[in-house]
Amino acid sequence: MKSRISMIVAGLLVAGMAMAQQAEIDRYNVEWDTPSENSAGSMPLGNGELGANLWVEKNGDLLFYLSRTDAISEANRLMKMGRVRVSLSPNPFREGLPFSQQLALKDGAIYVTAGKDGEAVKFSFYMDPDQETAYLQMKGEVPYQVKVTAESWRKEPHVITKGEAPSAWLNEMPSWVHIEESADVFQPEGKDIVWYHQNESSVYDLIIKHQKKEAVAANFPDPVRNRIWGVDMSSKGLEKVNDSTFQSPKGIRQCELKLVTHSAQSTSVAEWKKEVNRQARKTSAEKALQASRNWWTDFWKQSYIYVDIPEDPDFAYRLTQSYILQRYMLAGSGRGNFPVKFNGSIFTTDPKFTRASADYSPDYRNWGNDFWWQNTRLPYYAMLANGDFDQMQALFDFYLSRMSAFRTLAAKYYQAKGAFIPETVTVFGTYANGDYGWEREGHSPNEVLNIYIRHIWVQGLELSKLMLDYASYSGDEAFLREKALPAIKEFILYFDSRFRNGQGKIHITPTQSVETYWYGVENDMPSVAGLHYVLGALEKLPSHLLPEPDRQYYLQLKKDLPGLPQKRIAQGDIFLPAEVFLELRTNVENPELYAVFPFGLANFSNELCQTGIRTFRYRNFDSWYGWGQDGQEAAILGLVDEAAEMLRKKVGNTNPNHRFLAMWGPNYDWVPDQDHGSNLMLTLQNMVLQSYDKAYLLPCWPENWNVSFKLYTSRETQIEGQYKEGRLTFTRQGDMEVVEANKR
Repeated sequence: MKSRISMIVAGLLVAGMAMAQQAEIDRYNVEWDTPSENSAGSMPLGNGELGANLWVEKNGDLLFYLSRTDAISEANRLMKMGRVRVSLSPNPFREGLPFSQQLALKDGAIYVTAGKDGEAVKFSFYMDPDQETAYLQMKGEVPYQVKVTAESWRKEPHVITKGEAPSAWLNEMPSWVHIEESADVFQPEGKDIVWYHQNESSVYDLIIKHQKKEAVAANFPDPVRNRIWGVDMSSKGLEKVNDSTFQSPKGIRQCELKLVTHSAQSTSVAEWKKEVNRQARKTSAEKALQASRNWWTDFWKQSYIYVDIPEDPDFAYRLTQSYILQRYMLAGSGRGNFPVKFNGSIFTTDPKFTRASADYSPDYRNWGNDFWWQNTRLPYYAMLANGDFDQMQALFDFYLSRMSAFRTLAAKYYQAKGAFIPETVTVFGTYANGDYGWEREGHSPNEVLNIYIRHIWVQGLELSKLMLDYASYSGDEAFLREKALPAIKEFILYFDSRFRNGQGKIHITPTQSVETYWYGVENDMPSVAGLHYVLGALEKLPSHLLPEPDRQYYLQLKKDLPGLPQKRIAQGDIFLPAEVFLELRTNVENPELYAVFPFGLANFSNELCQTGIRTFRYRNFDSWYGWGQDGQEAAILGLVDEAAEMLRKKVGNTNPNHRFLAMWGPNYDWVPDQDHGSNLMLTLQNMVLQSYDKAYLLPCWPENWNVSFKLYTSRETQIEGQYKEGRLTFTRQGDMEVVEANKR
């Protein structure tokens, strides 16, 4: 009876805490009381597919960039769709006048208020969460002359220059390469302002020819050719005066812009416009705002972490806000037709504010539009504990829809069965020409010349882990049975059919240990740890999901695996980057710690913990920023002081040129660095909750820190709780056994 009463009391405490947390999200809104200098002072907004960066310039105008996850050019560059400028007369943004700009997290909206009392004007900017549409509404206390201009810097066809080559990942682009992007088209007729970009060509042709894949081209999709993307901007209260400008006929107190966007491979511009018109009829400003408020309110209820540190409340606030804003950034870009781009997502701004020498158009970003697995994966690990399962679909769809390409690469390049995913992959499922290598004389068609990435094989194994974890966290057995398990079998088959030695054992060579060890490598830790994890997870699946012949196949294969690479030093065992390798480092990764993250074979709860800790202590590189994994590794190993200190460093990594807190980096990549923000989330999540055979609460938590949380874990389990002044209370939904790890 006492136990039941305790459970009821704990449940009531957590229920009351949950209600308080929903009010608390408002504390972390972003608010500015002065306009910005330029686009580096912009606020991001997104609905999962459609994105924007909005700012107000001192003594100037309100502006915003529009972007989409699938606004891809002929050169396979992810582009801005354009910039919209709103000018008012008299100007309420004059220096010295009252000003407020707020990102309201619970609404998913940006509100701007400017001008003195009695003459103020208010703007509301938001997006329909289920449509491809954004709205900007203006309401003034007095009449204003209003001018709205749609701006494009793509007035003429543009040839990619050598300086811009990194933005299309055409590294070391030879002089004979000519890749042209077409000009935007503004439609003169009609009452709406309509502009679009039409890809009549595609860099696909150059890639297929250069990589000699003409005979198997049907196995490689081309989502670029005939893609049209653009905007239909309509207005209430304004009149169209030319193909890019609205203007008020006189002073007005209110007006509205509706921006319908669309991107698709269309047979004609007429077909694209027909779909835009259909989209335009689906929603209205009032319905969209209510839908946005509903979606974001539910989103913030779904999961949360709020940190309270009595001795350091300022850092606790900044840490919590950093976590919230990074999750907000992922939600704003994570439900599109392509995965989240690690190098800026859809929220990049003018590149010169990230790197002064990159004085190019807003379409520039370093490292291009290809999907680099070691970078692309990190945001998706962070989505699991948040229960943001809908956002994971873009990643799965992207890679699983290109399995014919990955099977072809395995067969044609390595005479292997199954499939493998290149470390860097284009939207076509190929290597980028810059990685494949431009100078091919003396090289066979199956040679990849970029030595940094040519023999990395772990990608399919990590995708397998993410899919298995997603199915366990979400309970999506249909996905597991119909999509994940067939793909996982092909990734496993690649290793089985290619890497057998004379004794019939798995012996992985040629290989490399990610980008850091290239030479003389055998049985690299990432691949070996990945095989152990995936085969172990498959073994645990129930019989209704895994046919018995497959189970026996995986059990036998597991017996043929090499052990985790390690050696004994004076202090005890440590993990190694590979079983055999030359001690010549070419990058700053610690691949020996892949046994800790992402594969969790060594963690605070098991017998390999001390081996992991020693390895962590003796690692070659401090790698706490960008894509460096030190933070979550420290948390997984239960290193409380190290994990807490890394959080302090991570929070301070925001770009000094940019005003919005979550503009991380550029670090190794670009701003906002989605790897850095996601690793911050992973560090904090693993300090609060880890899941193995059981769910462990507070496995790496400082005693003097308080926290309220709601997170997801394996077996469709949600845990909501609070740790305050040394006391932990929690409730659980689901059948995962829960252990209070802070009491261990």
